Amino acid sequence: MDAYLSKEASSSLEALNIVRGDQDGLLLGHLRGHRFFVEQIFPTQKGFFSSQKQYLSLNQHFCDRVIGFFSFNPDERRAKKILAPLTQGKLYLSIHSQDDDTLDIRSFRIDYKDRFYLSPIRLKS
Repeated sequence: MDAYLSKEASSSLEALNIVRGDQDGLLLGHLRGHRFFVEQIFPTQKGFFSSQKQYLSLNQHFCDRVIGFFSFNPDERRAKKILAPLTQGKLYLSIHSQDDDTLDIRSFRIDYKDRFYLSPIRLKS
């Protein structure tokens, strides 16, 4: 399993880093075989969504294209919010801003085996 980040999505993440640098959001795209294709991003409130109902409404609004989540400089509490049955199998990008405004992006799949956890996967762009 791996993930591919489109130029548009990558550019949008870089722009968010310039403007905010501390943001959560949704990853929009599709899954083909064993690869997540991230085509766009959608910034959200901190913590991604306020309820399961809100998440399902957003996913429906985006025609079932929500394939994951991202966080800039995440803390443990924010990451724990997405470790749930609703998000199993989705992609998670943990993004850290470097001093020179470059981004260190780590990618994970949300998995479950006796508990929910983040399983590292490769990221291509």
